Amino acid sequence: MSGILEAIAKEENWQAFLQYKLDGRYVSRKEREALISYVDEKRYLPIAEKLLRREYCFGLPDKRTINKSGTTKKRVIYTFSEDENLFLKGLVFLLYRYDDRLSPCCYSFRRSLSARDAIFSILSQKDPDTLFCFKADISNYFNSIPEDRLVLVLEEILSDDPQLLWFLKNLLLDNRCILPDGSESNEHRGAMAGIPISPFLANIYLLSMDRYFEKEDVAYYRYSDDILIFSESREKLDKAIEDLKTHIRDAGLVLNPSKLHLSCPGEPWEFLGFRYQDKKVDISDVTKEKVKGKIRRKARALLRWKTKNDAEYERAARALIRTFNKKFYNDMHEDLFTWSRWFFPVITTDESLARLDEYLLKYVRYLYSGRHYKGNYKVTYEQIKKMGFRSLKHEYYLSRKVESGEDSTDGNDT
Repeated sequence: MSGILEAIAKEENWQAFLQYKLDGRYVSRKEREALISYVDEKRYLPIAEKLLRREYCFGLPDKRTINKSGTTKKRVIYTFSEDENLFLKGLVFLLYRYDDRLSPCCYSFRRSLSARDAIFSILSQKDPDTLFCFKADISNYFNSIPEDRLVLVLEEILSDDPQLLWFLKNLLLDNRCILPDGSESNEHRGAMAGIPISPFLANIYLLSMDRYFEKEDVAYYRYSDDILIFSESREKLDKAIEDLKTHIRDAGLVLNPSKLHLSCPGEPWEFLGFRYQDKKVDISDVTKEKVKGKIRRKARALLRWKTKNDAEYERAARALIRTFNKKFYNDMHEDLFTWSRWFFPVITTDESLARLDEYLLKYVRYLYSGRHYKGNYKVTYEQIKKMGFRSLKHEYYLSRKVESGEDSTDGNDT
């Protein structure tokens, strides 16, 4: 088998990658056009040829700070130039040849495993309602990974591809980046959250920990920086927790103390945006509060726009509805992580969906007057439906019908 840098220089592999992206359809129109142009013009070839001659040719990544989804907190990401970024996306496509070297306990960013598989595996345990559960989260995981230790893991994983190993070493060990003001900085970058290969790097870095818990036959589940451990006894769980803390410390990482949580048998636990209790899988409280915050902020911003521009109510209401239809369903298939793909196949109750429907409807009506009061109900539910509103609860049951092969043309609201 040829090395990945040799493979990435071949047109047929780029055509396969392009087809994979187009078939999956989870790509924006802008990204689709950029990728088609990149492949058609063979702009990957000069980069690949230089790397094959061991001429490192990547520029310095830009460092940016963006808002964390659903919060006022900030997160640091890095990005290379457009051509370099697309090259790394093609590299990720080929890196899946190493997927079988990962532990089955790791569910993040894999073709063969998903969040859905993780939840179903957890629920398949014998008497899950009788288990203790410990949840942990690694603080700033991607950017906190020590580069020198990450290289050691890469040397194990990529021992059969010295050319690729040389490239990734150069990519990781040059600690320089470009700040927003255009100046150059030399700093710890870790796996560089935001670049296309950072999920692969985050998966492999804790491979030894994944393998340890797998060997010890611990009910351990990891999705990147989120970790869940189950045990039938508190004593066994406490030992597993100490083992986890030791591995995290030895890896040069830190657990987020505000996100450590222990659940006793019968108490709820949350993982990857899901909440489980009493044999029901629902959307987690944290996820619900995040989306409520987004609804509030978007509605208030649209109200300011409506007032400033003396715009009609319906224009503002339609804009709010479009925003959340895209987040929940995204019929343009530009986002893999829409609610209809992430939550609908797993949850077993409509309780949270019904509450969120009510919340969004409240803010659609809020745009009518700029306040919450009974007079807003002049705007009827039928009018809001005509503006494009789609009930989460109704769409959930439609998706279940489609999944089961039943007739999905029923237009009645649930």
